[in-house]
Order: sequence, then structure tokens, then C-alpha cells
Amino acid sequence: MTHATLFQPAATTRKVDHVLHELRRAIQDGQLNPGDRLPAERELAAQFGVGRSSVREALSVLQMSGLIDVRHGQGTFVLPAPPTTPPHAATPDDQLDFLPLTEARYAFELGVARLAAQRRDPAGLRDLRAAQAALHAAAHAADAAAFETANLDFHLALAATTGNAGLMAVAAQLHAPLASQGARRVRRAFYDVTPQRILQAAPLHAALADAVAAAQPEAAMRAVMAHYANVAAPLLDEGNPDDAPDAPTQPEERQPEQVRAEQLRAAAGQGREV
Repeated sequence: MTHATLFQPAATTRKVDHVLHELRRAIQDGQLNPGDRLPAERELAAQFGVGRSSVREALSVLQMSGLIDVRHGQGTFVLPAPPTTPPHAATPDDQLDFLPLTEARYAFELGVARLAAQRRDPAGLRDLRAAQAALHAAAHAADAAAFETANLDFHLALAATTGNAGLMAVAAQLHAPLASQGARRVRRAFYDVTPQRILQAAPLHAALADAVAAAQPEAAMRAVMAHYANVAAPLLDEGNPDDAPDAPTQPEERQPEQVRAEQLRAAAGQGREV
């Protein structure tokens, strides 16, 4: 397949989002391989039937996501897929970073869910439903690894459903640490000890997808609150079972991260922002 037939002109979707979706799809599907040089901006604009500014914005998002490398004077090249665990990934010793990450995701996704329900980008909504189905299947098969992958796909698709390229880029960066060793260790510990957590998560994600698909912004926000109240915050609050003290910790001896986890759970459960 040549570059001339690889991309289709933009239809009704916002032009920059169509360009971003098509380029990302070509890279992820292997139609564009690491090291391949993309056509020049002018040529891409002609293929997509958009202005060069739309192409330039889409390329900027892909560059921030680590999918392409824009080399001035040489061209734009596809980069190898990032490793599952990046060099700066958290280790078991710094797993407390999981708390501020979860707080950031919670605050971010409250707004994203509302906008997704208002915009309902067709491509993003299809990806959201596909991720929800994969998540449901993984949960009922008790496949923690597949569940983690589907969960990440779901939250990225939620951002894509807003139709906002900037939010998609932020979501990609915000969720990347979930593939780190520290985050996986925390999650896997609870999935192993309390496998019902995966089954609890499936209907919570389904409620969020349903609210978005039904164009119900307030219901989508409530679904985000329920998700973080019933899944993320309890996981943070309880900590790693392997690290539990022999005797109960006295209230005055609680660590700051324990207090923040309780605050996060309380805020989500009461339907307010942290």
C-alpha cells in the first residue's frame, strides 16, 4: 500500500482529530513501521483534504506521545513502540507515587467524562465500547494481565471520545505509568488476594461507557466518582498486603499517604472533587 492510498480524506469529524486518528491507526496497525518516513506536511494535507495547520497539530500530538520523531530538515519518522516498562518506571520502593497518580487521573477524568458524553466522537466511542467488551471478558476469565491492558485501552478511549487531540495526548502521558513495575505490583497484589476487585470493576466501567454513549454528562461524572471510590481509593487505602504491619497502626501514627488515600476515597464517595 502506497502513502497515496493509505489515508482517507476527513469526513464530519473535527479535521485535526481525523488526521490524528488515521496516523495513529496506521502506526499501531503496522502500516507504518519504525523508521518509515512520513510524507511531507503538504502531501499529508492533500491526502487528508485538510489544511497544513491540522496536519501540524496532529503531528505535534503524536510527537508528544512518543510515536514519531520530527527532525527539522530531514523529515518525520515513525519511532519504535515504547517499552512496556519505561526506564523511569516506578519500582516497588517508590510505589507511593501511585497515590498522586490516581488523584491526577481522578481529577482529569471527571472533566474528560463530562466532555466525552457531550461530544461522543464516533471513532472514540467505538474504541470505548471495544475496550469495555475486552475488559468484561478479561474480568470474567479472571485474566489480570488482559484486564490491565483492557483497562488502559478503556481510559485512553474515554479521552479519545472527547474528540480533543490535546486531551488524548495528556491521557496517554497520564496513564503511561500504569505499565510501570510499581503500579503493576500494587494492582496485581490485590487482584491475587481479592480477585473480586476485577469483577467489581467491570460494571463500573460499563456504567461509565453507557453514560457517555447515552449523552449523559452528569451520569458519566458520577460513574467516574463511583469507579474511584470503589476501586482505586480502596486499593490505595489498604496498601500492599505483604507490607502490612503485625499490629494495627494507631491513628496518630498514620502516614501522609494513608491520610490522602482516605480523603480521596471520601471525596469520590461523596461526589466531590479532591
